[in-house]
Amino acid sequence: MEAELRSLLLDIDAIKGSLPDVSQHDSIAKMEERIAKILSLSKAGISRRSKVKDMSAEVVDSNPYSRLMALQRMGIVENYERIRDFSVAIVGIGGVGSVAAEMLTRCGIGRLLLYDYDTVELANMNRLFFRPEQVGMTKTDAAVQTLSDINPDVILESYSLNITTVQGFEVFMDSLKRKIPNKNGQISSTTTGVNLVLSCVDNYEARMVVNQACNELNQTWMESGVSEDAVSGHIQLLVPGKQLVLHVPHPWLLHLE
Repeated sequence: MEAELRSLLLDIDAIKGSLPDVSQHDSIAKMEERIAKILSLSKAGISRRSKVKDMSAEVVDSNPYSRLMALQRMGIVENYERIRDFSVAIVGIGGVGSVAAEMLTRCGIGRLLLYDYDTVELANMNRLFFRPEQVGMTKTDAAVQTLSDINPDVILESYSLNITTVQGFEVFMDSLKRKIPNKNGQISSTTTGVNLVLSCVDNYEARMVVNQACNELNQTWMESGVSEDAVSGHIQLLVPGKQLVLHVPHPWLLHLE
């Protein structure tokens, strides 16, 4: 990983030198800072288990999936390993989103797409899975780092952007549409590249944009939220064309850059 990051830094530096428009250098500098931060943390030497090619039902302490595969032995699921064929997008890596991402990672989900524009702060340490040395990193980059340590088998994608901007919305839509082959080389038959979108945002504007995107893509999604006093919350499954969905205007009417 360290060699790959160093190589990426060199490539970015070469691109920066070839850009005639110096106004773009600030954006590239921010990318370099993000990579350098990840590189410095990777040097900490955190031990990570090797990837597991095939899930095993063998009940041994060294099998990370033995207790999950018990669901198959008990007849609750027919083929637990199929979880690797599924992709989930999580919008908002806060109190709800970080827990959802961690649990799905521990369960061995095939692919996670993570979206958030915020950075890690010490104030996040009371409830989120971030670590003090990750302060200053984007939440999505820090989440990928933490989650890959938990389960290196999961494909993790980091999108540090604000989906309520026009540009952010376009990237959000494109990333949801993109399909990648599973470990058997097969492409999902779903309309989009994900099976489910989890909206874990904390504001009305972002929630409306998620709904807009899912309506346009005919994408099943789940909406969630927690009250300000943190003593209650809600969760709702929304299937465009089958269940009532929220009404939204176009994203550029919600936010002007």
